[in-house]
Amino acid sequence: MLILAGLILSIGASLGTYFGFGFHNMSLWYLFLLIPFVVTYFVIYLNIYWGLVLIRIHKYKEIEFPGKVDKLNLLNVRLVSSFILTLRLIFIRKKNFKTKGLKPGLYLFNHITDYDPWAIYKIMGGRYALVGKKALRGIPMVRQLASSIGTLYVDNGDKELNEKFVTNAVDYITNKDTSVVVAPEGTRSFNGKLNPFKHGCFHIAKDCKCPIYFIGFKGMEKASNKSSLKPALVQIELFGKLEPNEYEGKSAGEIALMCEEKYRQYLGQ
Repeated sequence: MLILAGLILSIGASLGTYFGFGFHNMSLWYLFLLIPFVVTYFVIYLNIYWGLVLIRIHKYKEIEFPGKVDKLNLLNVRLVSSFILTLRLIFIRKKNFKTKGLKPGLYLFNHITDYDPWAIYKIMGGRYALVGKKALRGIPMVRQLASSIGTLYVDNGDKELNEKFVTNAVDYITNKDTSVVVAPEGTRSFNGKLNPFKHGCFHIAKDCKCPIYFIGFKGMEKASNKSSLKPALVQIELFGKLEPNEYEGKSAGEIALMCEEKYRQYLGQ
């Protein structure tokens, strides 16, 4: 009965938030959304699903990745992503987001909040690897999730790790048919205003001569306000790309400026 009640309340709360009901009262949020979701998650999901996942997790290492995501692990990451996004009342609307049939390449996205990677996990297919900060490896559950679908790590103060990141990213794209997804700003803006692009990730494109795809987030800044639990309807669009011949002969810095300008035009900044 407890499981059934949790499921019913979770579904009801999801429908309510989808149609624009905002939780200005924290007590209502705990009662109708957080508690039912947590009960459902821990009783059903953790005990059964994670048991199956942990049996397979040993096949993956934090950086080395076979290039093919196990369907069980991909489903696991998407369920966790949906769980986290729904708790924060973030609802994703995809626009012109068709990646099937595209060549492996470097996918960029404008980084606004901590929820951006969860949105990426939820919408993208199985042949991609997200770039994350080294600190994520210190969070057990996040480390397991990231390792199961292939994650590349970077750190501002670790030159050796960053060089290995570029080498592995090129290997993913050229030999493992796996795209790499990165936020070229390197940090969150929180307000949706684009930060200058860093150059590091564009060495990947130069080395493997791959397409560069542009993923645009609009509306995610609404989820950066921790004092408000209003729903955030976030649009995610694949709005353009650069082919290798368009940036051939240019430096990583010049490519970064080209891509940054594309984003500023798209976001009206």
